Amino acid sequence: MWISSVSNKIQWTSIFGENHSPTNMHTSYVMLDGNSICLKLHCPIEQDAAPKKWLEQNYNEYEFNLYIANVDSFTVENFNFSGPTTLTTTQDGPSYRIELEFGNSCKVMCNAQNITIANIKAYHNDGAA
Repeated sequence: MWISSVSNKIQWTSIFGENHSPTNMHTSYVMLDGNSICLKLHCPIEQDAAPKKWLEQNYNEYEFNLYIANVDSFTVENFNFSGPTTLTTTQDGPSYRIELEFGNSCKVMCNAQNITIANIKAYHNDGAA
């Protein structure tokens, strides 16, 4: 479960509890900045893991930023950062080995010192975009 690798889980756990890891993530965008990667991810709200206030507001989707910081190696196969996103992390000494898969063909591998989450927001996606 990749969420266990996140260093600042306070906001995440206050919303979802200790054991929730999203099962259906999609990438809105990826931004490379210096030696860091920022992903904006969105997911459908899972009824059994959603806060009551999200359900009362009829929210059906949430988004968050995932920051992968202090990257010291970075490889990409079949460049295309869109579609369903799968994230796998493995502790590798003081750093993490991170694998991201986008859609069916793009794969990103990197080593990083830190993974954080910020800006968790729920909303109603009416599909009008």
